Amino acid sequence: MTTQTIQPSMLAMLANTENEFSVSAQAQDDGWVVYVHDKQGDRVLLDLEGKAAAVFDALRAVEQRLFALGIEQFEIKRLEKENGYDDWLYAEVREALDDPAPLIPHEEATRRIRAAIKVK
Repeated sequence: MTTQTIQPSMLAMLANTENEFSVSAQAQDDGWVVYVHDKQGDRVLLDLEGKAAAVFDALRAVEQRLFALGIEQFEIKRLEKENGYDDWLYAEVREALDDPAPLIPHEEATRRIRAAIKVK
């Protein structure tokens, strides 16, 4: 499946029309990627050279680029959790809560952790 793209200049032109569209910044493993959603589908914003998807290292950089292109608001989408993560986390917490072993006071737990760090 080929990902559709949009040039920054085309997004600037779209921003100055009456056409319905929305923009979102989505967190990826390597940074933030901007998507334009309109009747043509979901399109990835290209870098200024128009050769590859624009990947931003900070959300502030996304905001600055979009503002320069005439986009004043956009949606922020965080990286999706892997399937089953919530179930795994719930099970871990439930197991800890159900553990019949006596509780360890905070000071003792801290002492043990510091001792383990010193051993390394």
